[in-house]
Amino acid sequence: MKALIVSGGRAPSEELLLEYIVDSELIIGADRGCEVLLKYGVVPNYIIGDFDSASKETIKKLEEMNVCKFKYKKEKDYTDTELAFKLALDKGATEIIMMGVTGSRYDHTLGNIGLLLKALELKVNAKIIDDNNKIYLINKNTKFTGHFGDIISFQAYFQTVKSLNIKGAKYELSNYDLKIGESITTSNEFLEESIEISFEEGVLMVLHTRD
Repeated sequence: MKALIVSGGRAPSEELLLEYIVDSELIIGADRGCEVLLKYGVVPNYIIGDFDSASKETIKKLEEMNVCKFKYKKEKDYTDTELAFKLALDKGATEIIMMGVTGSRYDHTLGNIGLLLKALELKVNAKIIDDNNKIYLINKNTKFTGHFGDIISFQAYFQTVKSLNIKGAKYELSNYDLKIGESITTSNEFLEESIEISFEEGVLMVLHTRD
């Protein structure tokens, strides 16, 4: 089951949101993300959080629509986004798309990227998507598809990625040990429709980006 979570960070455009709404079986609004959904005429299955950011009017409207609400105290052990993430897992999601989880609060952004690792460990396909970026983690050899000139970047996530090979990209690598913080794999480009990545060990962050 595919779940879509919309949180209260930088809001996705209506076009982007509706693109992913189409095949999402579960829609969750996390706090102020509820306002984004309502603004675009989307009624979520669940709303969750401490609701310190969403307006009372928005919450009231959703309650009148009989949307299931999970309210938490402001002093809690999880962010609103993680609560939504846990709810999606509890409901049986095997794929999770997270929007509104990047923006000016880098602490939240980094925490939300951490959720990608939790998903990877649970073998759940999870991505962070905004209008300029698509971010996810991989721990196995992967083939990516795209178009000529598309930008794709890679970063080692929390440990060295050993014997990294990049084939079919503008800048190729062979048996390279990619350490945390290295920029050698930033802003690579598609030359054809596919790029192949292989490595022996580690977790690789993949970023499809555009200006």
